[in-house]
Amino acid sequence: MSTHYREFAPSDRLKQFVDCFWTVDPAGAHQEYPVLPDGCVDIVYSPSVARGLQLVGTMTTARKFAISAGDVQFGVRFRPAMSRSFLPLPGLDTLDQLIALSDVWGAPAGRLAEQIAEARSAEQCIGLIEARLANPTDITVVQRICTSIVEQSGQLRIDDLAFHAGFSTRQLRRLFLEQVGLSPKHFCRVIRFQSSLSRLSKRGRADWVQVAVDCGYYDQAHFINEFRQFSGYTPGEFAALAR
Repeated sequence: MSTHYREFAPSDRLKQFVDCFWTVDPAGAHQEYPVLPDGCVDIVYSPSVARGLQLVGTMTTARKFAISAGDVQFGVRFRPAMSRSFLPLPGLDTLDQLIALSDVWGAPAGRLAEQIAEARSAEQCIGLIEARLANPTDITVVQRICTSIVEQSGQLRIDDLAFHAGFSTRQLRRLFLEQVGLSPKHFCRVIRFQSSLSRLSKRGRADWVQVAVDCGYYDQAHFINEFRQFSGYTPGEFAALAR
């Protein structure tokens, strides 16, 4: 795939909330640019989109997006659950959705899109977005739990999470659906998949069994089924694509 993908770290002020800023610069057109579930919400600017800025909600499965040649994409990827501090939307309303940012932020989103369109560098775009991401709401219990799940690569028991947070498992599930859009179990699965993806890229084809063990899957079959569900490929097929 002929694209140039770059990531940029957020400022210290935002690193609790933002995973990274990113750009995709395609040398040619791509009708099916793949994006895999990661538990995150992104704000994406594309010059070919009428209103410029879109909110890309948390994804439950892999999606493919069409990108035109020279259509440079710019985005901010929030850490899991942290978009809520700036985008006060119910999690289920954004799950697997593309939403015009102007429907959330109103006229300021339109002005921001115009400024990004006129920016001459990724650094200028980052400055514009960071200036808009001011005055976040207080961190919620669910956001703290999501951070713990990420730190533990999704390998946590839901009953333990609920107990330490002072909730019943039913209460925790309800709060997760409201704020994240996914149940705690589903969220853990997505984060574990991302961990396996990272380990697979480092270890390679010969170590699938070890990757499955390291990531807490029951066995290799469980790993392969989960990987296929989230990516659309078996680990072997995905590794071949990466090469």
